[in-house]
Parts: sequence; structure tokens; C-alpha cells
Amino acid sequence: MNIPYRRVSEYQPVDVSKLRPGSSYKSLIEKRTHPIDDLVARFGTIPEELLTRRPCPTCGSTEETLELEKDHMRIVRCRQCDLVFVNPTFDEAHYKSVYASQAYQDIVRDLGINSHEYRVGRFGTERVRLMSEHLRVNGRAPRYLDVGCSTGFVVEAARDNGWEAIGIDLNPSAIEFGRSRGLDLRAVALEDAGFAPRTFDAVSLFDVLEHLLDPRRTLRACADLLAPGGILFLYVPNFDSASRLLMGANAHFIWPTHHLNYYTPTTMRDLMMRHGLTPELIVTEGLDIEDYIWYRREVLNRDADGLAEISDVLQFLANAGCYGKNLRVIARRSG
Repeated sequence: MNIPYRRVSEYQPVDVSKLRPGSSYKSLIEKRTHPIDDLVARFGTIPEELLTRRPCPTCGSTEETLELEKDHMRIVRCRQCDLVFVNPTFDEAHYKSVYASQAYQDIVRDLGINSHEYRVGRFGTERVRLMSEHLRVNGRAPRYLDVGCSTGFVVEAARDNGWEAIGIDLNPSAIEFGRSRGLDLRAVALEDAGFAPRTFDAVSLFDVLEHLLDPRRTLRACADLLAPGGILFLYVPNFDSASRLLMGANAHFIWPTHHLNYYTPTTMRDLMMRHGLTPELIVTEGLDIEDYIWYRREVLNRDADGLAEISDVLQFLANAGCYGKNLRVIARRSG
């Protein structure tokens, strides 16, 4: 695939102390396996009868090879379309309970609520700008839906930019926080939200598809909600990222109790095209070098001062080469 030219002058550093306040990142790592800790303590592993096999969530094939194992779960690669995904998995009821759990509420509070204002200014504003560059609204206020909105930091940036912005999420503490800031956030699943087809000029899925047993169902629903010519904007972890190349299975986004699907620029383009969506932008951004510095210092107990001095340069190069940890895609519905 073609990689867009990136100018170093466009690189925007991230203030990690504001994005990950206090010990929130360390706490996230420590709580990684919270959904299975009791099972492993009782049985030494996850009992097979609690897991269910699934076909490839992109192409439906059942042909796969083992990619790696982590946290008592298997991560495989589809032999037909090359998607990497967790197989077998728990059922949908299990994952709904995980995201409603107190442990997950704590993660959202520590990482999301405590950094909300920084996220609005640094990430929300940037994402609204990117969407604006691709919207076709002829001067009227864009109609925007953020699916899996968390605390609503992108919804807030969109609202402040004059958009008609709505967010939905299943996390009650995140929704309550966003509403306290006057945002139109709704604690409802996409399939139960009741939006009419072709309602929105832009729909976003930030850090959502990797969590889903059936991402195709959600993509179809989002595509149906788009007005003709509307755009879908999504983020997912990039399996081809520098994080994984540097840390292997220890890369924190490889989180098989929560992250069930692992995309690359190539497999994401394939997924979009299968759903009638034409990719217009595929780039990567990330904190790969910052994560590796943390890993060297906190896990390996090794020096990383030299890396820290040139981390911004290294991260720009990773992003520009499509090796950033976060894969960004804007795709357009025909019409």
C-alpha cells in the first residue's frame, strides 16, 4: 500500500504526564488480566468449556495458524486474509460484564476522566480537524456520532466547533462524567440506540473494533448510519507497530482478555473495502517509543535515558513509516 508523505513539522508530541497521570499506566498493566484472575487461581488456566471458537471476523474462514499465546489465550492468524485475532474467546455476555465491572470502571477513571481536559485539547481537537478535512456538508453543522465515546473528549471538541455531536458508550461512569460537562452522551449499545439510517455525516469508532467479537456487524451498522458520502473515522491498535517489534508479546496493546482483533494497514483496508467503504486516509500515530522506555525502566530495570533524549524523532519515524501503535483510518461511504 502507498504510505503518505509526512512532514516532521506536523509532528505533535504528547505530554505523557497529562495523558497518563500518576500511576494510571502502571495500574492498567497490572490489571490487564482482571477478567480471568479468579479462573486461573482456581483452575490454573481457563477451562475449555468456557471458550468458544469463531471463524475469522473479517473473511469468515476457519483456516488459521497460531501466532502467539498470552494470558492463557491463543492469538491466531487467518490463512486467507491474514487478520490476527483471538481464538477461542469467551461469549458476548462475558465481555459485557467485563466492561461493566468495577475494575474496568477504575481503569477508565484513572486513564480517561483524570486526563479528559488534556484529551479534549490534544486529541479531540486534532480528530475534529482531520474529519473536517474530509467532510462534505456544504457549510451546515456536521452531524456526528462517536460510538464508544468514553468520557466524550472528541464529542466535546466537536460540540465546541459547532457540530451536532452525540456519543454513546456502555461505561456508566464515563457517560455520567461527560454529561456533567453538558455533552449529549447516551449509555446505550449501538444496536439499541434507535438512530435512523443515513443520519450522520461522520461516525467514529475510536479504540472499539479491537474489542468486538463480531466487528463486521458493527461496521455494517455504522455504514448504514452514514449519509451518502459520509465518513467513518476509526482507530485500532496496529499489529505491525514498533511496539510489537520492540517488545513482542509484551507490547501492552496485545491484551487478549480485552483486545480480540489485531489489524494492520493492509488488513484494515481489506475490511473497509468488504463493507463498501473507500479508505481515503490510512496513517499511524503512537507512543511506541514512550512505551518501550517505560518497559525498559519498569520491567527490564535497564537504562533508557539515551532513548528518551531522541524519543520524539524516533516516534516521528515510526509514525511516518506506518509503524505507529495506533492505526487511523478515514473511509467514505459512496454517494
